[in-house]
Order: sequence, then C-alpha cells, then structure tokens
Amino acid sequence: MDISSELLQLTGPIEKTIADFQKLTDVNKFIESLSRELSSFAETIAVSIIQPLLDSQGFLEKHKAIGAKKALRFNGYRNICVRLLTGQRIPLRSPYFTKAKPKKRGKRKKGNGGGHLALQWLGFVDLISMQLASVAAQSALLCPSFEIARQTLQHHGIELGVKTIQRICQLIGGQAMDNRQCIAMTDLDRVDDRMVLVCIDGGRIRERKKKRGRRPAGQKRQGYHTDWREPTQIVIQCFNADGSKCKDFLPLYDATTGKIDQVFELVESYLRQMQISTAEHVVFCADGDRRYWKRFGPLAKKLQITDHFEVIDYTHAKQNLLQIIEKLPKKMDPRQKTKVIKQWNDLLWKGDLHEINRQIADLITSKKNKKAALAKFKSYFLNNFHRMHYVGFRYFNVATGSGCVESAIRRVINLRLKSPGIFWKCQTAEVMLFLRSTLLCGRWKIMLDNLLLDNRGQFAICT
Repeated sequence: MDISSELLQLTGPIEKTIADFQKLTDVNKFIESLSRELSSFAETIAVSIIQPLLDSQGFLEKHKAIGAKKALRFNGYRNICVRLLTGQRIPLRSPYFTKAKPKKRGKRKKGNGGGHLALQWLGFVDLISMQLASVAAQSALLCPSFEIARQTLQHHGIELGVKTIQRICQLIGGQAMDNRQCIAMTDLDRVDDRMVLVCIDGGRIRERKKKRGRRPAGQKRQGYHTDWREPTQIVIQCFNADGSKCKDFLPLYDATTGKIDQVFELVESYLRQMQISTAEHVVFCADGDRRYWKRFGPLAKKLQITDHFEVIDYTHAKQNLLQIIEKLPKKMDPRQKTKVIKQWNDLLWKGDLHEINRQIADLITSKKNKKAALAKFKSYFLNNFHRMHYVGFRYFNVATGSGCVESAIRRVINLRLKSPGIFWKCQTAEVMLFLRSTLLCGRWKIMLDNLLLDNRGQFAICT
C-alpha cells in the first residue's frame, strides 16, 4: 500500500501544531494536539487496510465457511460505523450474516439473529475495536464512577458516552464470563509440586432492587430498595517450598454475588484448571464461618487432593478471642488486662487452648459472663482446634493468615463497589466484580487474548 498521499495530508496539521507550539510554548497542549492528529491519521490508515480486506473475495469465502458451521449465511454487505482509537464513528462496509432458516416450519427462537462475523474475527467487540474497548473498560473499573471514567477518557482524546462505557463493560464481561473459569488462564498455570493457598472471605455492597407495586401518586419514579449484599472474594496463590511466592504464577482473583454453593463451584473449576492434584499440598484459609469449613473437606476429597491443611486466619482468631476478653471484670487493673491479652495471644499461637480455657474459668467472676465466654470459646476455638496449630503451620511454611484476601476485598470491592451512595443491580455488580478482579490480579491481557481466540473459535473450552 502506498501511503505517501496520506502522509502529505498529515503534513499540514502537524506544521500547524508546531507553529502553535512556537507561539504558545505549551508543551502539554503541543503533545495533546500532536497525539490527536496522529491518532486520527492512524485510524485513516487502519480503515484503508481493513476495508479492502473485508471486500476481498477470499476473506469473504473464508467467513462463509465459518458461518456455515454456526448455521449462519451471508446476507450482503451493510454500511456501518465502527470505533477504533479515538471513539469517533468511522464508516465501513462489512459482510453481514444472518441465521439460516430452518428446514422445518416453526417459530424462530429469539436471540438467533445475525451479526458482523468478520469484524468479530478481526477483534471487534460490537463494532468497537478490542483496544478501545479495553481502555474504556479499564477506566470504568479503576475510576470511582462511569462519569469520571468518561472525563478521563476525554482528557486522553477518546470520546465515549457514559452509556457506551457501561455497554462495553457488559459486553466484555458477558462474553468473558461464558468461560469464566478459564478465560483468564493459560496452559502455564500449573501447580506441579508447589504449595497452593486458597482463601475465601466476604465483602459488602448495596444492591439496588426495584420496588414492587404501583408507582406512588405524585412521584416520577417507582423507587428502589438498597439492601446490603455480601459478595464473596476468592484468592488463589502459589508458593514455593520455602514459603515464598511463586513469581512465575500470577495470583488468581474472582468475586461473585452468588450463593455459597456457586462460590465453591467456581473454586472447584479454577483448581481443576490448575491440575490441583499435582500440587505438593493445598492450604485452605478463611475466618471461622462454618459455611466454608463444612465444604473445604469434601472439596479436597472430590479433587483428589492427598495433602491439605485447613487454617483459620490468626488475626480473625485473635479478634474472636478479644470478644472473650471483653467479658473480664471491668474492675480488673488495666495493666493486668494488657498482660492477659498478650498471654492469651501467645497461648493461642502455641495452640495451648486448654490453658486459655482454664484461665477463663478462673478470671471471669460473673456467672453470666463466664457462661457466655465458655460457650463462645467452645463453639469457635475448641471446635476448630485442629485448624489453629499455628506453630506447626509455620514450621511447614504454611500460611497462617488470609491477608491476601483481605487486601483483595479492599481493592476489588471496597474501593469501587462499596463507595457511599452507590447501589448496584445484581447483574452489573457481578460483571464489575469479575472484571475488576481480573484486572487487579494482572490477568487482563490474558483475558483479552483468550477473548480474541474465542471470537475465532480457537479457544479451548474449560475442562
């Protein structure tokens, strides 16, 4: 392709930009103007390459064959507008495919319409280039609101509306979540002879639910409820035999608003993808929630994990021990109380729960408080005694805390979805949780590469 004529058209705007810089001597405006002109030029070049490819007979025949496997047939070319780099609408002519009519008579199912199969194969997401869609989605995930994301993109010369940004997130997230358990993974995510840490904990967001019934008289809107909902955060990490993190294995994050059984289905799928049965040993770490612990054991058995540890996070254990300490007599000397706290924490670390139990009976004088303290101690500590051998865990370089999942909850959920005055529809929250988890654990590019393979029918389905 001869681009000399296109370069000549670029000369004028660049010369004007340089002249403006020499007058104003503002390097920031100069770079902004220059970037805008170069981006526009890049889009022109891209269209001049893409359009002939779409018009070529060989390319069309190739996609006719692809469409035939999906029961789609070619239905002529259609004039459309795509977005490449700057968000501006650029006209193209693209082959359009429609669902082939069934041989037998009957109603056509909804959702079986056609589409621009060739553009999907090239890497477009609903007439938007994957590169632009990725930048827009990342801005929406990292900025505190969709409006701030729009302003940020505009500052970088990308013109997209709030609804368009929201739609992009739904499109990328919706397609990715069709293969959620493996879309952000590669064949290199193996855990052979390594220690795997699986942590689970819950966060909080506000869910927006429309009120039932008729709209109140005199009000323009129906109104909605904003109940709290607890999404569950999942973190899976790999460690070496000495307890150090594996630098060649990216951590895996995911979060869902689903029920606890759905959470464990996700965990099971991720662990299967990693060939978890080849790991040296697996550590399940969480707080004292019984929903987790009555499922970890059966999960390990189902996945044929021969060696696994169950660990209650040491910090959560200390917090629960503090609830018993609050039952101590109020008249107790503060220095003595501080000494008791330190001693009990040390005994907890050493696993000497019987000594703590004995001191509870001796130090708490109130019958009511003593009964409540002993009941708490039995339900939380004695029933989880085998999950609190912290000295032994440390000896085997096993993690004794779930700080990684606490950090993930803060970064994935709290800093974006739990902000004051933000209420989420369940479907939108699910997409945002998944995409933000994928982005913050460093697997965003892997997901995009797999989405392109999925569009081309070359992506291996989850096992």
